[in-house]
Amino acid sequence: MKKFLLTLAAACLVTTTSFAAQGDMTLPPPNLNAKLSVTEALNQRMSSRNFVDKNLSPAQLSKILWAANGINRENGKRVNPAALGVYSVEVYAVTREGIYLYDPDNYKLKLIAEGDFRATTTTGQSFVSKAALNLVYVETPDAWANAKHTPPPRDRQIAFANIAVGSMVQSVALAAQTEGLGNCVRGSINRDEFKKVAKLSDDKTILLAQSVGYIK
Repeated sequence: MKKFLLTLAAACLVTTTSFAAQGDMTLPPPNLNAKLSVTEALNQRMSSRNFVDKNLSPAQLSKILWAANGINRENGKRVNPAALGVYSVEVYAVTREGIYLYDPDNYKLKLIAEGDFRATTTTGQSFVSKAALNLVYVETPDAWANAKHTPPPRDRQIAFANIAVGSMVQSVALAAQTEGLGNCVRGSINRDEFKKVAKLSDDKTILLAQSVGYIK
């Protein structure tokens, strides 16, 4: 595993991209060296709401997104589990600069909409607009098209996605803690507005949001 991760990092080395870059963003490979042990991160983990409006570095952004939905094995499987091996949850990164869709295969953020849409990821929590990064977890039924097994009924698909998101938000919380960042998992989302600005199709389901950033 260590050899694979080192090879992967070497293959994906890129020049650090400005966080405010226009268009799609290519991120550096995630730095897997933690400043804290898992138990230390768990001991310090808590919900934070006193955010400072300060951008994350590309390296921090890469680490957080890898924890959310990254690949950690040669066979393409990811950090977090998925029922029947179907990764049906997409991760949208909402920053001061825009809304991006995370592409775990290529360490990329694909620009969906330019501008500050952080407030659309809440129904009125003021701290959200100060968090450098707001992740929105979106279930997409298209992922089941290539399933090796007969897809379960739609309600079961949503249930499986919710289980996956539970793991994803906790992985992000721990990764954030290793960077000295705060996080807050949120169910209060302006779903209609975010679906519109993120150009989501009607069959996609917004599950949760999570604010990540520097805290006071």
